[in-house]
Amino acid sequence: MVLFFLPHAGGSAKSYSSFKRFLPKDLTVVPMELSGRFTRSSEPLLDTVPDCVSDLIEKHSELLSGEYALFGHSMGTVLVTELVKQAKEKGLAMPKHVFLSGKNPPDEDVHCFENADTASDDEIVSFFTANSLSSNAPVPDEELMRTLNRVLCTDVRMAERYKASPEDIKFGCDITVIYGKDDPLMQSVDMNSWSRFTDGKCEVYPFGGDHFYYQQHKEEVCGIIKEKLNI
Repeated sequence: MVLFFLPHAGGSAKSYSSFKRFLPKDLTVVPMELSGRFTRSSEPLLDTVPDCVSDLIEKHSELLSGEYALFGHSMGTVLVTELVKQAKEKGLAMPKHVFLSGKNPPDEDVHCFENADTASDDEIVSFFTANSLSSNAPVPDEELMRTLNRVLCTDVRMAERYKASPEDIKFGCDITVIYGKDDPLMQSVDMNSWSRFTDGKCEVYPFGGDHFYYQQHKEEVCGIIKEKLNI
């Protein structure tokens, strides 16, 4: 069994590496890195969800042909949705389970900005910093900070732009929804509404904490993963 982790806006695949210590060694954990980000910074900075996902499917096609599950946090839920949609269209294997963390379904009109495409980079960075929505800690290297912020803003804009409805895609498996009760983005969201995207079971787990609630609850979250994957 392979467990793919899909990143949040501005996040690196490496941010999920620490999950491995709480998961069985025979589970293959694969954090997916988007083109143009971090360990793939020499590649084109793709700026639409479908393009990013198409690239990921091509890069991981061998592993996606077997038994796998998906975990996406925040923007990662958008990437998960599009990945399942494209995998189905391409006739690839479907996931055995989907874990969706920290974001409303992609057909609901819940956004950080009225129009992210017209919001300035400074507005996006300031909003994410003020609401503890970014994992980017300030660094003294100004050029590196500009690069991190460029990735964050690109991710935010493409995630905000993405739309998909239950008519467009059904996951075809049980899903688990997890979030932080103090997350400012979750205050007007009913996370049970993700149930519309599957004909299987949808179980919702609230945790104490903000957008990055799992930093304090990594072992418990991995316990849920193990339970749902029967490993």
